[in-house]
Amino acid sequence: MELKLQKAQHDYYEKVCFAPFPCETMRENIVPDSCGDIARIVDTTGVVCLTGRELTGDGRFCASGSVEASVLYIPEKEEGLRSLHFQIPFQCYGEGQGEASCEDLEIRGELRSIDTRVLNPRKVLTRANLVLYPTLCRPVSLSVCTGVAGDKAEGIQLLREQKQTRVMAGVREKEFTFSEELPLSPGRGGAEEILSTRIDVRGTDSKLIGNKLVVKGFLSASVLYREAGGRLGMLQQELPFSQILEGNGFDEDCESEAAYRLLSLDCRVGSESAPDDTCTLTMSVSLCTRVIVWKHLEIDFIADLYSTAAAVSCQMEELEISEDSQQNIRRQNVRELLETGSAVRSVVDTEIVCGGARLEGGEWKIPIWARCLYADENDQLGSVRREFTAAVSAELEGDGMDCEGEAACQGDVIANITPEGIELRFPVECAVTASRRRRCLCVAGGELEEENQNREPAPSLILRKMGEGERLWDVAKQYRATREGILSVNELADESQITMDRLLLIPRAR
Repeated sequence: MELKLQKAQHDYYEKVCFAPFPCETMRENIVPDSCGDIARIVDTTGVVCLTGRELTGDGRFCASGSVEASVLYIPEKEEGLRSLHFQIPFQCYGEGQGEASCEDLEIRGELRSIDTRVLNPRKVLTRANLVLYPTLCRPVSLSVCTGVAGDKAEGIQLLREQKQTRVMAGVREKEFTFSEELPLSPGRGGAEEILSTRIDVRGTDSKLIGNKLVVKGFLSASVLYREAGGRLGMLQQELPFSQILEGNGFDEDCESEAAYRLLSLDCRVGSESAPDDTCTLTMSVSLCTRVIVWKHLEIDFIADLYSTAAAVSCQMEELEISEDSQQNIRRQNVRELLETGSAVRSVVDTEIVCGGARLEGGEWKIPIWARCLYADENDQLGSVRREFTAAVSAELEGDGMDCEGEAACQGDVIANITPEGIELRFPVECAVTASRRRRCLCVAGGELEEENQNREPAPSLILRKMGEGERLWDVAKQYRATREGILSVNELADESQITMDRLLLIPRAR
């Protein structure tokens, strides 16, 4: 006879990370008539604006957007650095293993390299290589048995267990735009031309207050510009921001974390009230913030059952959950030499980009792309780039843990001039999330079996010792007794008082 089991439903999401996939894009660009012919390319910079992402019907990822490129060059018959600004559109696909059930797709993009080649004095070819990191949210509907209902529950003994896990409760997104006027140093000349612009977005706080999600952060802006006299200037400034998103449906004890994706970037000389003010720059940025909300979930379930009155056959199923969730920050100071091949007089600009961290051999391996714009001993501008890997200790990660790491350069980049080139020193932080995935058996169904009338009668009292690794539950189940009955008849308060050499009296239920 089938047992009527009570069940509890748990609905949440799980995060699925896929391998990064590369994307290459290029564009030919004509030098405007107002600019002189190109004599030499000095450097090329760019930022990734990822505006579109989609999970296609065949299970592939599609990402689209543009690279905002700035080509720094020296013109013929002119002095000083000039710049070409243009967009390089891209659309690329990665394999997604047919995740049709997923409801949310996020793709983070990084610019791995960008370079420009002169086709003729009036035309250039710029090539950009990106790395895209896709993540998905897969809905999970977990049903577990928590008890037995009805009159058939008489004599049923339940072994209940409880597991705690940290799961994703949901995702919220919001696009927003803000503008900021940036004053230049009063002791310098005004800006005649903006040569390159880049930003780095860093979240500092994410909280659920009532039914609102409040996120805060800083936007680190770096603007290279040319003054009227030809001298180069660098403006670096941190711009605070905050946003409020709807948080309906989440409990206040939930945790949240925010990530940001650049949609568009524009920087121009002048302000809204004074467009010709060369001592002020106006920066306009569009961002998309994506907030993941996490909750702590207690899952109660029946790990085993039997009846003191009749034999029971159980159907078991495997329950897989993540436990021991930890969030830590791993820090490492990095020092790397970029050889220039010629003596360096001064460093104009530095840039550090950290790629996706991977766990390997007890360390987090972090790909790093470094770039320096410098002036040599002849006051000629040049640039040097290098790709290398930094290692950060994994400490307690590994050994059956599911780990995810995200790295960033958090802090000042110090550039020291050496006889060989430029030595860079900078801090790298790797934000690590680790959890242990455990599998345990739980009851999915059960049936009471009819008793065999011809079976031999069993003794009403049994004397025995506990075996190695044996639980009181196992003994009680074997003889259709109860744990409470065994403890009571042996005058024990709890199972911890039972020693291996203790002879136990096992009363059978009648």
